[in-house]
Amino acid sequence: MPTTSLTVDNELLSATSIEAAREARDLNHVTTPFLAEHNRVHGEGAPSKTSGHKWIGSFQTGDHSTPTRKQTGYEQMNLSFSGVLTPIVLTPAEVEFPIGISAVEEDLNGGDLQTIELAARRAKAVMSAAKRQFEKQMIQGSVSQFDDFNTLNGIDNASTGFLEHRAPGTQTNTYGGFAKTSFQSLPGAQNQFADIGSSFNSSGLTSLYRTIIKAKARATDDLNGLTVICSESGLENYKRTLQANERYVMSSGSDALDGTGLNLLINGVPAHVSTNMPNAGTVSLTNKASFYLLDMNAVYFCWSKVIRDGYFSMSDFENVGNGYSVRVASILIRGQLCVESWGSSALLVNGDTF
Repeated sequence: MPTTSLTVDNELLSATSIEAAREARDLNHVTTPFLAEHNRVHGEGAPSKTSGHKWIGSFQTGDHSTPTRKQTGYEQMNLSFSGVLTPIVLTPAEVEFPIGISAVEEDLNGGDLQTIELAARRAKAVMSAAKRQFEKQMIQGSVSQFDDFNTLNGIDNASTGFLEHRAPGTQTNTYGGFAKTSFQSLPGAQNQFADIGSSFNSSGLTSLYRTIIKAKARATDDLNGLTVICSESGLENYKRTLQANERYVMSSGSDALDGTGLNLLINGVPAHVSTNMPNAGTVSLTNKASFYLLDMNAVYFCWSKVIRDGYFSMSDFENVGNGYSVRVASILIRGQLCVESWGSSALLVNGDTF
């Protein structure tokens, strides 16, 4: 059967394209704060699992035994025991983005270098699109073909989204078969929540500080994993509120200080802006997500590394065959969004209006 008439061998084309894809950037580019902060806390491609079809874990949801008060030493020990673990079962999700180049395109591009440049540009474009769509699924959800991936958006995803727009003690979503409805009294099974009430000027800072304090008090690890992801309007309102009270001093060796260019922290937690915050979904249209506080030590993406690396790995180019004069590579995303505790993460809604 006819195949692509090769002017550049697959190994060279693959190696060049894979390297080019590392610096993916195009006119559709937007920042990916979830992915960037995740890499800061865990490192690129970590954490990961090498096991296969199902990931089985558990939450500790009970006490194994009760104490016995000792006064004389003759008291009988209470030997009543109970199980402490509630199982969870996750299924790693997978999507693949193809990159193609045909024999006709190779001929029209007139030589080896032009063919390599064409493949490299397409690899960059696909890698950029893969990271944008992954980021959107994590922050907003409902991305086409990403249906099997979990999402942070518990506003529009009433059954499986991680961060719910309900007060602690009333949350009902399900995660890996773990029904939060059955464990509403457990602090770690409930994310922090605040409704700013569409008036950031009057309650925005108070809501942010109160929520972050509650989340910090329930952090399961060091606080280095905390990060805030904001909507554009939410971060603008935060900056606007602070601006009236900011004072600037000149640092040595500098003759200017730009107050608008400062890196913002919210109660000591770094803040990043996202264009994907849920604000136009079925429920988020009237309950706009303005701020996510994420404890990346407790809420994180786990990559699946089995036959292929699930962390945006690009395959070699191969001939399609079956009558097609085309060769194709692909970029793979495989894994699942995981949670160990909800208590140190938070959702704040309706802070986009000043």
